[in-house]
Amino acid sequence: MDFDFSALNWLAVLASVIAGQVISTIWFVVLFAAPWAEEYGAADAKQHTAEVPPSAYAMGVLSTATLTLSIALLQAALGTSGAVEGLMLGGFVAVGFVAATMLPGQAFLKRLRVFAIAAGSQTAMILAISTILAVW
Repeated sequence: MDFDFSALNWLAVLASVIAGQVISTIWFVVLFAAPWAEEYGAADAKQHTAEVPPSAYAMGVLSTATLTLSIALLQAALGTSGAVEGLMLGGFVAVGFVAATMLPGQAFLKRLRVFAIAAGSQTAMILAISTILAVW
C-alpha cells in the first residue's frame, strides 16, 4: 500500500484540523468543563484551565493534525468519498481504535467517567474529520 501525500487535498486537511480543534474546545470548555475539571481534582474549570501547561495545547493541535493526516491517507488508500462513507469510516475508526485503546487503561484506573468524556470528544472529532475529508 502506498501513501501518496501529493494526492491529499491540503485545504480539506487544514479545515479538518481546525474543525477538530473547535470540537475539542467546545467539548472540554463548554459541554464538559466542570466534570472534566472534577475528574482531575480541580475545584472548577477555571482552576483546571489555569493549571494546564501551554505545551498540552500544542500537543493537542499536533495530535489532531496527525489524526487528520492518518484519516486522509486511509481514505485515499480505500477510495472513501461522500458523507456516508466518511461517517462509516469515522465510526469504524472511533470504535475500533479509540474505544479499544482508551477503555482498558481507564477501566483499570477505575476512571470510566474520564473514558466517557474523552472518548466522546475523540469520536465527535473523528466523525467530523472523516466526513469533511470524504466530502471535500
